[in-house]
Amino acid sequence: MQMIRRPVFPPSLYRPLRRLALSAVAAAALLVPQLASAEDRFVPAPPEAGTDIPKATIKFGMRPYADNTFYYIGMKKGWFDEVGLSFDPAPYGLKANDSNVLTLMLNGQLDMISEYCPLILPTYKDSHSLKCVGFTDNNQAFSILANPKLKLKTFKEYIAEGKSFDEAIKATLKPLEGKTLVGAPELSARPFEEGLSKLSGLKWKLQVLDDSKSLVLAKAGREDFVNPEGAPIVYTLRQAGWTDLIDIGDLVKYGPGGEGSPLEGLVDIVGVAANGDYINKNQNTVLRFMSVVWRIFDETAKDPSLFDVQAPYLNSFAGTDLDGKGVADTVNVLDPFTPFADNKAYYDDPKNLLYYQNVWSAIIADLEAHNIVPKGIVKPDDVVWGGPIWHQMMDYKSKSDGLFAKLGNGSLPDDKKALLDKAKSLYNAFDFLDSYRLALAAASA
Repeated sequence: MQMIRRPVFPPSLYRPLRRLALSAVAAAALLVPQLASAEDRFVPAPPEAGTDIPKATIKFGMRPYADNTFYYIGMKKGWFDEVGLSFDPAPYGLKANDSNVLTLMLNGQLDMISEYCPLILPTYKDSHSLKCVGFTDNNQAFSILANPKLKLKTFKEYIAEGKSFDEAIKATLKPLEGKTLVGAPELSARPFEEGLSKLSGLKWKLQVLDDSKSLVLAKAGREDFVNPEGAPIVYTLRQAGWTDLIDIGDLVKYGPGGEGSPLEGLVDIVGVAANGDYINKNQNTVLRFMSVVWRIFDETAKDPSLFDVQAPYLNSFAGTDLDGKGVADTVNVLDPFTPFADNKAYYDDPKNLLYYQNVWSAIIADLEAHNIVPKGIVKPDDVVWGGPIWHQMMDYKSKSDGLFAKLGNGSLPDDKKALLDKAKSLYNAFDFLDSYRLALAAASA
């Protein structure tokens, strides 16, 4: 069973994010709160005329996590190039981090960024230009890790001894009481920590530190308890023998469920953020970009050795030392990708825990309650544009299917057959937009 992370915690724990978000907004010099307008939506564009795939350059950035740098695989394999896309700065875009992405997006230095999209919501206090154009994976990495020198028992071990859920949590976290827990600065890191404090009735001191700096201290034995944001950091420390005291999986497996459960909100949905003005001037570019995202998910599922391509780039960025198998394990265990078809859970299944309307309504309500976002200025559809984008690609897929069926039994001239073969190749690569364009050309008289 998967849960959705909803940022429910006291205002004091919002302050690092609030300073980050509001400083980014201030940099944009947007001082008057704005209401999202009726036009503040994704506006689909028609397919381009002709059969050539247009060229486009995207000012793109990646953050230093395994589920934020997989795009590098598509870049190195030439899959983005196949759909006419290149990146600025060349050749792989910008290495960004959570301290600068909002400013870079708001001032137009980046068009698109790998992102945990709720982090853009505080900017809606003054601007509604940033959008989420797609969801990519469900981050399940959060865990409290302990220095192996402490030789502590884990939650799983206490459960195996027959302790109840409540007893096991209190016993597991008792060594942390009054001590320092090093956590990441991202908003998404707080609910897990705050939830454990409430469940155990214990308190500790939170030291906020970037994952890369925390990893250096951890390797030097200068930290006792950490809760990293990035799955590669979690994986690296586990491989180094750090004790997984308690993690999200433990809570979901053994904790109380049902409506009103204190365990709500424990899995992030990671995705792609973009500037709305850019999106609505480059709709088909965004579709082609997302097609490669879905292709990467499909290809890595079939051939995990492709993570060997990603590993050096991730290591150079995040300070990790993972081989391809380590990256694959990180993704599969801690950041499972969402294939194209599985986006149905996000956008078409209101009963699913991942459904965007329910998740984002709760996230927005929490931010409103803590005065991070003024009440009533943003709704889920104002910021989540992934649904219309995915539905448009589903429509092109359906139209391609129809054209393939129509052309399947007929004889075609060589030039038309070449177009049809290319359309099928693009279809298999999840570029349903250009598949439709070429199939339509093949069907024309």
